[in-house]
Amino acid sequence: MQDDKLDKLWQDIKTQRDELRVQMHLAKSELKDEWEALEKKWPEAERKLEKFADEVEGSAEELKDGLIVIGSKLKDTYRRIKTRLKEEQD
Repeated sequence: MQDDKLDKLWQDIKTQRDELRVQMHLAKSELKDEWEALEKKWPEAERKLEKFADEVEGSAEELKDGLIVIGSKLKDTYRRIKTRLKEEQD
């Protein structure tokens, strides 16, 4: 991917997602529900990222902006789940 900001955001999201996937077996059902809702959004984010990569040669600024918005929301939600998991474990 040619956009460093988007690439870093995506790598951060993937790292958070991988860490949380391991911890979800300990989570309460409310967090599991939130996790499952977020996981339903994952394929859309991946598709948009792939589309962006395919169209990067053309005018893809609008698509990039959309990916950054989706990515930021995913990252925030993963961060919130991680925080709540820590609180439950303490």
